[in-house]
Amino acid sequence: MFRTYLLPVQAAVTLFPLIVVLVMVPAAVHGYRRRGRAGGWPVLVFYSFVFYLLAALLQTVMPLPADTSAHCSVARYAEKPQLEPFAFAAHLAAASGGDWSPGTLAALAVTWTTVLNAVLLLPLGVYLRYYLRQRLPAATALAFATSLFLEMTQYTGLWFVYACPYRQFNVDDLILNTAGAVAGWLLAGPLGRLLPVNNPDLERARYGTRVTMPRRLVALLADLTGWLVAWILITGLLAVAADASTGRRYALATGSAVGLVWFWLLPAVFATTPGKRLVLLRIARPDGSRAGFRRVTARTWIAYAPLALAWLSAAQYTRKALLPAPAGLVLPWAAVLAAVVLWGPPAVRGLLRSTRPALYERWSGTVSQALPGRPHLPAPMAPAPAPQRPAPAGGDRTVPAVPRPQPAHGTVQAGERAPAADGELSGGG
Repeated sequence: MFRTYLLPVQAAVTLFPLIVVLVMVPAAVHGYRRRGRAGGWPVLVFYSFVFYLLAALLQTVMPLPADTSAHCSVARYAEKPQLEPFAFAAHLAAASGGDWSPGTLAALAVTWTTVLNAVLLLPLGVYLRYYLRQRLPAATALAFATSLFLEMTQYTGLWFVYACPYRQFNVDDLILNTAGAVAGWLLAGPLGRLLPVNNPDLERARYGTRVTMPRRLVALLADLTGWLVAWILITGLLAVAADASTGRRYALATGSAVGLVWFWLLPAVFATTPGKRLVLLRIARPDGSRAGFRRVTARTWIAYAPLALAWLSAAQYTRKALLPAPAGLVLPWAAVLAAVVLWGPPAVRGLLRSTRPALYERWSGTVSQALPGRPHLPAPMAPAPAPQRPAPAGGDRTVPAVPRPQPAHGTVQAGERAPAADGELSGGG
């Protein structure tokens, strides 16, 4: 019996790396926007949560029937849902013959099925309270909705992939799953005191102003992905509006135009690319003032020169040669050399946690600066009464002490320069 329950876990271990690749960039973007960083303890908790959800889903749908037609003609126990609440108690009583001793119950398959149904969503309750910071009513509702989704997945034959349900819809599963999630939520209280504090606002105040190499790399990957999607969509629409040959003929020109808008005109106008904006970065002068069109243009053409050369090289080899033979042969090597010269030193300095600006930053007089994220603070509490200080001699009045305003955490006052934090870089691409 336990081998049947271990099979979905083995499948989850196999599929988990693929899921990580799919969600890695969106998860990093969310981390930078919510917490000011994409690493640390919260990332481990997040990916453990993803693995748990995958394992829980596979636990409810596996093993799959090998022969659907034969299964639907023979196995009919799942055709009708079981809607009697707490029927598992009667099944336990019948299987044990009225003997409720632990030894007897431990030897029954129905006992382990009931226990596993109860603990299936217990980790969900822990995650909902500790990681997602949900209160008990919301956590209970989310757990019930999750259990209902799993039961409907079984009852619809994996959402009509199979001709008949191969597992029964059971109202007891809803009850046990939800009760287990509530128990997990209650357990998360004392367990949370043993784990690191989960406070996104404190993390954002500490890490949000850092412009690190991973943060700039995520911005570049987001920009390249967005440009690629926009290019494919526009080329596809052109092919649909005209014909396939027209779309193919103008594919490279369309990609070039989208790239110029994405990597040059947008940052020249808005001081940031869509990818940089996702991770809350902008292009500015070292003193924080607006960089201006000329400086952003110089930065763009220098920083993205390797990409431009690689694009020209691809165009040279995928259609009729655009440049004469000697220049065409040099293009790939020029792209590699430009990448080594322009991107190599910043990558090395990022590993060494150096704050020295990159070449394209020094030549253009620009840096990448972090934008403040939106705070997610709890509801404000009523202010405490102001402390009283005694009045001067000869009087019996008291004068409230007016506290001196303090700068917000993480801000820099005029005339001051923010110190470079560990791992922080002064600028980026």
